[in-house]
Amino acid sequence: MDTLTKAQIQRALARRLRNCRVSCTINPDNSLSVTVLAPDANQFTIANINRALYHGESGINRLVREILEDMVVSRQSSRLSSVE
Repeated sequence: MDTLTKAQIQRALARRLRNCRVSCTINPDNSLSVTVLAPDANQFTIANINRALYHGESGINRLVREILEDMVVSRQSSRLSSVE
């Protein structure tokens, strides 16, 4: 993924996260930050992603899986803290 442009990464992630709005930033250190706006208006940002660790289609798919896992964990912790 370190050879892809910001627009290419954004399109690839948006295709896989169909119901979400995705925006990406390539930082000066060449790391990636991704912001995902979910349909329920929850916003998730993942920063400092090492693009060199995600190669090809399998790398994009792995990143999407990790983003979805982070979204689930974040929602669960938000629900738990609102119950207490």
